This record gives sequence, structure tokens and C-alpha cells, in this order.
Amino acid sequence: MFVGQFDHNIDAKGRLTVPSNFREQAPEGFFVTKGFDSNLIAYPRAVYEHMAETINGLSVTDPESRALRRMFFSNTVELSYDTAGRILLPAFLREAAQISTVCKLVGNGDNIEIWAMELWQVENQKNGGADTNSSRWATYNISTRGR
Repeated sequence: MFVGQFDHNIDAKGRLTVPSNFREQAPEGFFVTKGFDSNLIAYPRAVYEHMAETINGLSVTDPESRALRRMFFSNTVELSYDTAGRILLPAFLREAAQISTVCKLVGNGDNIEIWAMELWQVENQKNGGADTNSSRWATYNISTRGR
């Protein structure tokens, strides 16, 4: 499970060092795609393949399904690590997420989100404080007990 937050620099060639504990969980690398919130999402192979299968199962006659397929597949790259544990984020993905020199890697359970630092700060502020969150997620029925 991917958890935690890490600040990382993007070098002049667009390379991003992936934290070692994230690399250990995805030794083959990641499929990186545009996220839904002006970010990038890095999926390990098994998670990406499951999502791709689900999206491929959507009706090709539905315009919204076609739009999702286009957005998801055309904005995805398969990336492996170099010898220094870095991945090369293509310019079109960096531009889409407004990532320039510094970014935030955020563990998100079965994937990693990659955010421009400024956009992450805005997103993080949207999550509010304890007063807001004490009732915000009550309807999700989250329990710490096993089933």
C-alpha cells in the first residue's frame, strides 16, 4: 500500500526519483497518466491493467465512455526506473499537471499521485480542518475493525 508524502525535485531532463519504498512495491515501474484533479497518477502494473480492463469494458457507443477511454489511454505512459531509481516524466504530462522543478508524491492506497507543489497546497487546504472533516466523511462508514 502506498502511503505518505514526499517532496522531490524534477531534474532538467524531466526525471523524478521515486522513493525506495514505492519502488519496492512496484518493481517493474509504473503506468503514469493524467489524473482527474490536475495531477498525475502512477499505477503499478496490476492496478493499471485492472482499470484498463474496466475502461475497455465500457460501451464504445456512449460518447462519455469514448471520452474517458481517450483521456485515459492517450495520456498514459509506461515508465521503468533508471539505475538511480528515477522515472522520466514526459513533457506533455508535466505540462498537464503544471509540474516544473518540485513536486509532491502522495501515497494514495493502490496508486501514487504526483502533484505540482503549488497545486498540492491548494488541494490540501480544500480538505479543511478537524471541524470540517469530523462530519464530512461520516456517511462512508469507515471502520477499523476487520470484517
